[in-house]
Amino acid sequence: MVMLMVVALPIIAAGYLMTISAERALVAEKQEKLFGAAHMLDQYLAGTYDDILLQSGLEGAGRQEKIEAINKFLSGYTDQVAAAYPGIGVGYYAKELDAIVTYGPSSVYADKVGMPISQTHEGRIVMQGGEQRVQEGDLVRGPVMNAMYPIIRQGKVLGYIWANELTSDIESQLVAMKRHTYVMIILGLLLGIGGIIYSIEHLMNDIGKIKRGLSNIKQDLNYQLPPLGGEVGEIANAINDMAHSLAAQKMVEKQVQTAERLAAIGEVAAGLAHEIRNPLMAIKGFAQLLGESLNQEEKTEYLKIISQEADRMNRLIEQLLCFARPAATEVKLVDVNEVLESTLLLIGNPAMHQNIKITSTLASDVPKVLVEGEQLKQVYLNLIINAIQSISQQGEVCVSSICDRENRCVCVAIQDNGSGIDPGHISRIFDPFFTTKEGGTGLGLAVAYRLMETWGGKITVESSAGFGSVFTLFFPVPEE
Repeated sequence: MVMLMVVALPIIAAGYLMTISAERALVAEKQEKLFGAAHMLDQYLAGTYDDILLQSGLEGAGRQEKIEAINKFLSGYTDQVAAAYPGIGVGYYAKELDAIVTYGPSSVYADKVGMPISQTHEGRIVMQGGEQRVQEGDLVRGPVMNAMYPIIRQGKVLGYIWANELTSDIESQLVAMKRHTYVMIILGLLLGIGGIIYSIEHLMNDIGKIKRGLSNIKQDLNYQLPPLGGEVGEIANAINDMAHSLAAQKMVEKQVQTAERLAAIGEVAAGLAHEIRNPLMAIKGFAQLLGESLNQEEKTEYLKIISQEADRMNRLIEQLLCFARPAATEVKLVDVNEVLESTLLLIGNPAMHQNIKITSTLASDVPKVLVEGEQLKQVYLNLIINAIQSISQQGEVCVSSICDRENRCVCVAIQDNGSGIDPGHISRIFDPFFTTKEGGTGLGLAVAYRLMETWGGKITVESSAGFGSVFTLFFPVPEE
């Protein structure tokens, strides 16, 4: 519709302006023609009306005889000019006699000779001021456009010459001209609208092909859009090139991901081998000692150590399995605040013994989220214990929860004022087996990160060495 308006309005406006201009041009041409005829009559009257009367010997005659003498002298030429311009009426007016002295064609308007013009006739303004004038109205002949040219001899206005044309004739010419203009405007509109409709349909057809092609590319990056013409064809070619590049990039990403998985497997294997070596060496050493002659108390002690080291390896393997393949537990709607409060009850007393204060600020409008309660408690325990262990003597751990309705998630933050994390370690703290704590397995944060991913959430960390850390859990709010 906008394109149709953009085409239609200029054509209509141009047609309107062209009609107005043509109408003015026609009126100006009519006036110029009428003044031309009047000027010819003025040239024919070389002298004055008195010269004609003197030549006829009637300078002392009465008014009517003078009018007849002047008419006899001028009517022939007046009829010639009228015949040269079909449809117009021409004639002379004598100011002194206050009468029409000729009116051609005389075969039609001879009865008008001798008549004076009305007092409102603008010919009197011409005779008074001596300037040519055009008047439109119902005059002696009827509704006409009347061009009046003053007869001036030696600075004196003797009367005026007129040439007029019926307004109906002028209007009929204007109507014919407008009719042709309107036909051209309509043809222009039809051609313009037809061209736009054809162009739009052609364009929409090409756009439809691109849309269907993009839908296919979404499923298969190797799909190619069909060849198209013009600028749309260039867009299609650019999309094909982009899809080809994305396909190649995706292949490279897949290879990189495969390499990263292999590297991760190697790193996990190396970490596991390192963590298991010490318990195995202890078990082997104490098992060898059991073969020697020992008293009962020593055997019991060695067997206890062997059992503890075996339990240690078992816990390590369980944590590793939890990281690699989280238990397929059924998630349900859980109040994160309730789980957080029960976790704080478990850890509150140990923290007090270490001169560590734990405070909580939990929002009351937090919606429930889809998680597994016991696993969520384990995530909380890992993060809060890490926060407590980062505080050397005394400090504070602040736990808070809010509902971010704009991003449709629940946020739980665990903040401490402990030693913080070295900037070089932040990018690795969620990697399995990475730890800076003596005796740590490096799987606690890795398991927490994996569980949050399983629930569709995420975990972030902000830390400054010497000023503490903030771990934030983001839980997506399920659709109602």
